[in-house]
Amino acid sequence: MKLTKGPSTISLGATNVLSSDILFIRGEGNYSNFFLKDGRKILSCRTLKHFATLLADDGFIRPSKSALINPSAIAHIDFKSQKSIRLVNEEVISISRRQVRPLKEYFQSLA
Repeated sequence: MKLTKGPSTISLGATNVLSSDILFIRGEGNYSNFFLKDGRKILSCRTLKHFATLLADDGFIRPSKSALINPSAIAHIDFKSQKSIRLVNEEVISISRRQVRPLKEYFQSLA
C-alpha cells in the first residue's frame, strides 16, 4: 500500500490556503502576494524565501528572485526568445538568466 501526500495547507493570518489553490506567489520586498485559482489575492508579511521552503515538497519552482510558481498552473514555457513562463491565468513570469538551464533540465527530466 502506497501513501500519497496531499497538498500542504499554508496559514496566512486568518486564512488557510491549500497549496493546490495557489497559482503563484510574487515577492514584493518583505511581503509575498499570493495569487489564487479563484482570482483572490492575499498579501502576507512573510518573505518569498519563507514560502519557498514550505512549498518545496509540493514541487513549487522559483524561476526568479521574485516569483514562486505552482507547476500545475503552467500553460507554456518559452526558454528561447522571451525566457518566460505563461500561467493558466495568462500571467507571464520571466525566468532569470541563472535559472534558464536548471529549469530546462528539470522539465526535460520530467518528460
